[in-house]
Amino acid sequence: MAVRGEKEYSQSVDNAIRLLRCFIDKEERGISELSRELDMSKASVSRIVAALERGRFLMQNPDTGRYRLGIGLMFFGELVHERNELARALSPLMHDLAEKYQSTTHLAVISGSDVMIISKVSAGPFVYMRSHVGGKLPPYCTSTGKCLLAFMQPEDARYCLEKLSFCAMTSKTITDMPTLQNELELVRRRGYAVDDEESHEGLYCVGCPVFDAAGHVIAAISVSGRRDYLMERQEEVSSYINGHLIQLKF
Repeated sequence: MAVRGEKEYSQSVDNAIRLLRCFIDKEERGISELSRELDMSKASVSRIVAALERGRFLMQNPDTGRYRLGIGLMFFGELVHERNELARALSPLMHDLAEKYQSTTHLAVISGSDVMIISKVSAGPFVYMRSHVGGKLPPYCTSTGKCLLAFMQPEDARYCLEKLSFCAMTSKTITDMPTLQNELELVRRRGYAVDDEESHEGLYCVGCPVFDAAGHVIAAISVSGRRDYLMERQEEVSSYINGHLIQLKF
């Protein structure tokens, strides 16, 4: 039954994608038209349309009763554009940091209650990390995640913190809220965060927040490398990153 359910769910998602693609070459379409185009029953099309309308991916024209693409898609489109633009803008700094400190650099953003990597650059001998673009980690065990939690708007931080479910990645991972809150206060005072073997054993990370023109945190950038090497250079690394970020406008 579980396999059948998964197959039916996958087919429903595929059909929703097919339906959205019907609007590429035509601004508005009705249920009957979509039914013919997709070779599906009107009832099935209506169910998919209703779900997409609830998610604001489709909207109905009150004058014609037909449907068009909704503003929900515009939001995701803008998000993809912003994140790609941000990664491009910070690419020179990330490569510079990777080469300067013979390390791995990450650019990350909040995704739900996790931290998602949107760019990664590696250089030097210590480059192996179980991380990839699109990958996610809990925010409480990463320097980028701590930066984002520490500097985001209070209501957004509360939302993320309420969703957290602590799990020890290593023996040094923070696993309780009071300790995390104290750590975030330290991050705010310092202006940067560290991950001292909290996500990977032997790894030390220094992360700094990235702010937009309005002063809102939009991402975080980190340098990751050997603990013995980066730990004694954390002030230098954070000053170098923050000094370059001040010169950039987002």
